[in-house]
Amino acid sequence: MTCIGFALGLAILHCDPGPTPATSAARFCQVMTSPVAYARTDDARTRRQLRSLNAAWRATCEGRS
Repeated sequence: MTCIGFALGLAILHCDPGPTPATSAARFCQVMTSPVAYARTDDARTRRQLRSLNAAWRATCEGRS
């Protein structure tokens, strides 16, 4: 066995992939624990953005615990 083969074998044995990363939907639900409420001072553009964000939350996270 060559030195390169030996080093590659040690690297394969030593490196583990670790925990699997969370999917984007699970990560979204962890960050967004509930829909965002409107504020009295929000303008029309902000309300449109919040409606879009809340629709994404309802579609993705509402049924999950």
